[in-house]
Amino acid sequence: MADYKARIVDAILQKRLESKGAVLIEGPKWCGKTTTALQQAGSVLRVDNPESKE
Repeated sequence: MADYKARIVDAILQKRLESKGAVLIEGPKWCGKTTTALQQAGSVLRVDNPESKE
């Protein structure tokens, strides 16, 4: 994403993913959870789109 603004949690997320392999990101709606996660993701499986489930 071209206009992504780095967040404090980016470094924390990267370290946790390196040590654990998976993390749970919790927070209120529209706070940037998905956008932040997509910056670190090696792959993405979106289950909110019925066409991409197969």
